[in-house]
Amino acid sequence: MLTIYAPLSNPKSKAWEIFDGVKKSWPEQVVVNDNAMATEPLSNSMFWGFVNNNLDLIKKLEARRHQYWFTDTPYFGRFDNSNLKPNNHYWRICKNNIHAEYIKNCKADRFEKFNLEIKAPNFAGKHILVCPSSEGIHNYLGRPNWTNETIEQIKRYTDRPIRLRHKPRGRGTSGPSEAKVPLSEDLKEAWCVVTSCSIAAVQAICEGIPVFCDDKSFAVDVANTELSDIENPYYGGPEPWLYSLAYQQFTPEEVNDGTAVEILMDKGIMQ
Repeated sequence: MLTIYAPLSNPKSKAWEIFDGVKKSWPEQVVVNDNAMATEPLSNSMFWGFVNNNLDLIKKLEARRHQYWFTDTPYFGRFDNSNLKPNNHYWRICKNNIHAEYIKNCKADRFEKFNLEIKAPNFAGKHILVCPSSEGIHNYLGRPNWTNETIEQIKRYTDRPIRLRHKPRGRGTSGPSEAKVPLSEDLKEAWCVVTSCSIAAVQAICEGIPVFCDDKSFAVDVANTELSDIENPYYGGPEPWLYSLAYQQFTPEEVNDGTAVEILMDKGIMQ
């Protein structure tokens, strides 16, 4: 049985884009509980973001080594509130983690839909771009003071200028649509990007810019984790990793019609 912990008091939440489809296509019985009231989660649960009590529930499941599913914003193809259709935006679905794992030998087809250019490595930048994740992510990592601690640590190893880019928020949402300055502008002439788990890492890597991240980040397989190496960053071929990310995010239509379940089973994520 799958237990969905949902924001029952908010029927307009985008969580229902995933949950309504899961109720139709998931290959086992599905029940829905109120995540604002729950305190003791059941094993094999599903969550959308860190809404209401989700963070506490997830931490309890992890401590007990119980299975859970986590859904949230995608790595490519984020929603646009002005043009919202069931087949034109994506949500990630992850098992026993808040981010995708690295699945080897994925095809390029799902990634190629986004027509993203992967540029050659660029080691000519000047400033260091620090991109904190959300407060919820930092609390999940057990590092509520991540931003200040990280900036102080960077200063121990380099005198390069540091540019801080907070997660854009506004109009009750977050992400690129709320940014006053596009991420692409801050990435110009960047030596590297330092983040905990921000999806900004994807755009940076596609731009050929090295990334430093937390060891629990989805980018850990193609990024650096030791800030002591900030003057000698590693940058590897990201294509297989990008293909893997694309196979762990789905449109509401794909969740509804069973495509998401089929792919999760094919990749060995769902068994």
